[in-house]
Amino acid sequence: MNLRDVDLNLLVVFDALLRTGSVTRAAQVLGMSQPATSFALSKLRKIFGDPLFVRTGTGICPTPYAERLAAPLDRILDSIRFDLLRQQDFDPATAQRSITLAMHDIGELVFLPPIMERVAAVAPGIEIRTVNLPVPELEPALRSGEVDLVVGYFPELQSAALFQQRLFAHSFVCLVRRDHSEIGDEMTRKQFAEGRHAVVHADGSLDDTLEAELREMGLARRVVLRVQHYLALPAVLSRSDLIVTVPYAIGLSLARMGDLKVVRPPFNARPRIVRQHWHSRFKHDPANRWIRGIIADLFVKKSRSDRTKEQSLGKQSS
Repeated sequence: MNLRDVDLNLLVVFDALLRTGSVTRAAQVLGMSQPATSFALSKLRKIFGDPLFVRTGTGICPTPYAERLAAPLDRILDSIRFDLLRQQDFDPATAQRSITLAMHDIGELVFLPPIMERVAAVAPGIEIRTVNLPVPELEPALRSGEVDLVVGYFPELQSAALFQQRLFAHSFVCLVRRDHSEIGDEMTRKQFAEGRHAVVHADGSLDDTLEAELREMGLARRVVLRVQHYLALPAVLSRSDLIVTVPYAIGLSLARMGDLKVVRPPFNARPRIVRQHWHSRFKHDPANRWIRGIIADLFVKKSRSDRTKEQSLGKQSS
């Protein structure tokens, strides 16, 4: 193999194929068409004299030779990205680039409004993108740079290669319509136990772990509605006497979307810690440090104010 035959773009395609295990998904990540990606793979096979990937029922699987190439390829691409191409200076006022945040869909409701307000004010050329990835895909996406930060409640992200920062702790609140027929400014344990409940069962939702805690406290919910999306709740709750138990920040956001009130629940559950996560490879990257600072400034400070509001929730819910 002659070095002159190796196109750097082909190595980028090879890296995407390794990370995604799919020609279609690699094409999407790279912004290429699927035929162009397949053609690049055929050129790679010719260069290396190996099939590199074989088809399976769920995508493509690297051959043993391709797996041996993965580590040296990583080092080569890292050197190019961070030694040759990385811009040492990052000026948010003039930067023209995108930043990708991974979060759950309900996280967008909580995080995006203040983030976009701040970014628009200080970095008008920055585009914010959000993605909602399965948990097993988060660390690879952070490592590759496909995702800059993961923001939210992700207790599974414990790799030594990842850094994290606590933003705030979620306690739980109950959400009901403002003129609920039985529940006023406070909710009793009896009302909670005998009430009719809605539960959100989305990927990464907190309800499964909350259910176990409620059982330990001798509480059981009479669930009559299970939905996959939080955004369905305001319309449903405003036309029923249903109760939903959600994290505090989510409760505040949903309450603004309907004629609803936030009520302190008759139990104390373990708080869930919301964090931002990033890969060690990007610890010193100027753009990554900048967006981390924006998010920390917005939400670490906000958490102190929210704790004060939660303490007086019963008095302010009406």
